[in-house]
Amino acid sequence: MTHVVILGAGIAGVSAAYALKAKLGPHDEVTVVSDKPYFHFVPSNPWIAMGWRERSDIAFPIGPYLEARGIRFIHSGVKRIQPDVIQVDLENGDVLFYDYLLIATGVAGMSDAVPGLAEHTQSVIHIDQAEKALAAYREFVRHPGPIVIGAVPGASVLGPLYEYAFLVDADLKRRNIRNRVPITLVTPEPWPGHLGLGGEGASRGAVTAALVDTKISVICNARTLRVDQDSIHLAELDAAGNEKQTHALPYAYSVYWPAFGGVPGVRTATGLVDERGLVVVDEYLRNPDYPNVFALGACVAQPAVENTPVPVGAPDSVYSISKAGEIVVQNILALIHDAPLTSHVPQRARWLTDMSSSGAAYLSEPQVPLRDINWMRQGRWVHQAKIDFEKYFINKVRLQPGGQQFAAASRIAGVMSRALAEPGAASASPSVPAGGGKPLEIRLPQDPCIELRALAKSLGRAPDALAAELLAAAVGDAKSYLNESGIEALAISRRELLVADLPERQPGVEFHGGGT
Repeated sequence: MTHVVILGAGIAGVSAAYALKAKLGPHDEVTVVSDKPYFHFVPSNPWIAMGWRERSDIAFPIGPYLEARGIRFIHSGVKRIQPDVIQVDLENGDVLFYDYLLIATGVAGMSDAVPGLAEHTQSVIHIDQAEKALAAYREFVRHPGPIVIGAVPGASVLGPLYEYAFLVDADLKRRNIRNRVPITLVTPEPWPGHLGLGGEGASRGAVTAALVDTKISVICNARTLRVDQDSIHLAELDAAGNEKQTHALPYAYSVYWPAFGGVPGVRTATGLVDERGLVVVDEYLRNPDYPNVFALGACVAQPAVENTPVPVGAPDSVYSISKAGEIVVQNILALIHDAPLTSHVPQRARWLTDMSSSGAAYLSEPQVPLRDINWMRQGRWVHQAKIDFEKYFINKVRLQPGGQQFAAASRIAGVMSRALAEPGAASASPSVPAGGGKPLEIRLPQDPCIELRALAKSLGRAPDALAAELLAAAVGDAKSYLNESGIEALAISRRELLVADLPERQPGVEFHGGGT
């Protein structure tokens, strides 16, 4: 019997757990450990921070979905990893022994590296931080002033930095206060759109043009020195790395991307991690000193793609994490069956970045120079593709295993529970926003129609509002019956319908993995 322990229940950990359980033998075990009881789609955090997504749109309890596949789930933080004795100690007192360990915990922001950063700026790395940023933003729009959106030296996964700036610009225009809010973007990159990838392609011109078009100022080669209550101090370097000038930027609201480090319990694992607590791996995504320990996602220590005047971390995306996850699964199975391992090099990078009513797609293959493919495309199709990808990925995580019996009334039960708890009150459910879709004419047989009207009257609710909630809940339940091919067909059909009627302005879905 083989026991695989996976630390982390996010994009990387859950995907790998599903794949391993499906391919291991019937007597093999997969255990997932997470300090949070829920899965959440990290790339959507910027929209949480803008109020364009609710927590329930992108986060849900993960235990039932893992356990439905025969995967053990333990809700606990990691206290210590002891690779010499193939043991993981958990904060709840449990001790796990493993044959193979996959670390997919994500990262912690190293906000303490810049004095005042944690105290005075917001972050969207985690969903709780994004909700806090939203509260601060709502207070800010009551008393608008300058906004600074930035990243510290060594920060990685910088696509969301630009995306958030464009989303703020769009939101302020909707509120008719954009002319009262100067926006400055501060980045360690040597030029806009570098993204930690290097090699000037179409991205530099496209990103620079987008910043000019939206009147967003940018300071590159920026080393953020400290953050005071009302000003951000930084040094701007030249191409040779010498100090060019200093800036003291006033701000009323600021969101910053810190550099990444390992999470507690992982960063202390001597022999597994680098000086920042990120897991060191070889080309097979396993630790060189402990070949039964693998790592996946943002917690992997990745060298910078190229030297820059101010350090810029390597990028990551849901796409690259998914491809790396396939390699990890293949290599764990290869070790079990004494087969050759598969290299993760070269790596391919792919992003979709939302720019409100349009978007930008970027492809780099391989990820490091000299590369064969390096292009960027813009258009409304990208904006819509981002929306579609969020739904597609979350649906795949929620996909029930074959032969599983379902509780068909689960979401409908939620609607009725809320209605019965507060008769006559408007629904608190965020799943069906008022006016949030095109009218759909449905002709019910007489009996169900009367029953619906009677039910609504008994609850003190408008029949059309109650019907909309119940229908949305029923559709959600119906999707849970789909198998993987059904999910694929649903995604294709949904894309065709959405592209046929693109919305003018609607937040999309970020394609970046692990970093937002």
